[in-house]
Amino acid sequence: MNFHNDFLALKSSTYLNTAYVGLMSRSLYDFRSNFEKDYLLNGDKYKIDAYERLDQTHATISSFISSKKEQTFFVSNFSVGIRFVLDCIPKGSNVLYLKDDYHSLVDALEERELNHFCLTTEEYLEEKIEHTLSQSNFHLLVISVVQFTNGLKIDFNFLHQLKEKYPQLLIIGDATQHIGSDLFDFKKSAFDAIVCSGYKWLLGGFGNGFIALSDDFFLQTRLNPEDFRQKVFSGHFNILGAASLVFALDYLKNHDFEKLVERNKLLSQKLREELIKIGCIPEYYKRKNQSSIVSIVAQESLLKQLENNGVRASYRGKYLRFSIHFYNSIKEIDKLISIMKHLTVV
Repeated sequence: MNFHNDFLALKSSTYLNTAYVGLMSRSLYDFRSNFEKDYLLNGDKYKIDAYERLDQTHATISSFISSKKEQTFFVSNFSVGIRFVLDCIPKGSNVLYLKDDYHSLVDALEERELNHFCLTTEEYLEEKIEHTLSQSNFHLLVISVVQFTNGLKIDFNFLHQLKEKYPQLLIIGDATQHIGSDLFDFKKSAFDAIVCSGYKWLLGGFGNGFIALSDDFFLQTRLNPEDFRQKVFSGHFNILGAASLVFALDYLKNHDFEKLVERNKLLSQKLREELIKIGCIPEYYKRKNQSSIVSIVAQESLLKQLENNGVRASYRGKYLRFSIHFYNSIKEIDKLISIMKHLTVV
């Protein structure tokens, strides 16, 4: 597959930075340009039509992640969405989270009147979580599906085991670094709530995301879907963002998303293997379940050297972070490895 004609930024750089910003396709650019003409030419009809399409927007999202349509809600981004979810949690609830998790997630938790208990990311994270949960009565586990710094992916089977052992525990997830890079079935997952932005792996551009909530979430918070919907849509929403997200989800489906995911996994594994060959050991590479984020411990100065050679990546925490998507290629991985062989890596 060659996506260079649709993702034009690939022609000017070796783009390994989707975990920061997913590329805009030419197809989405053309769609957005045409879509905004309706606002230009018809004024109020642009907004009226958008509200009439809102149920279909939720249906498209719910179909993509296998959630209930009436318990799926469009939002403008993760930071807004997670606050809607956490506002439903009673004050004084005991919450377990990772201190080095995504800053918007940590900030949203710590600005609320909850009893905060935190861990840090490590190789045997699941064991640490299980031990901590056994020490007290926790109401919430809040965690990213994939850690944004180093790509550690939480074990889904482990989360199911937690739900069996602690049926009253609500599990809330940031799915931004997962959905779009891999398949995800909300109904089959152990999550009671997930929030996701659409501008990274889903390639939906800025200004869109979504929330999905489980039956248990509503039972334990004593809310109902309609009340939550009224809260989320108390004012106008990002109409262009919503339309762009629907377009992006349809784009992935129309390009056989399952095959794109398989390609993604092959490419990210190839990158891990090639980095190991040159002595750059990816963090947590021995874990069974891997994500599309491949990070190595390195000096931040290495990022600048790569940028000078046309490679786009990010530096997060102590990690040089590469993120592979389906529009990348073996040729780009080979180019990166060739460059890194001649640079100061540590």
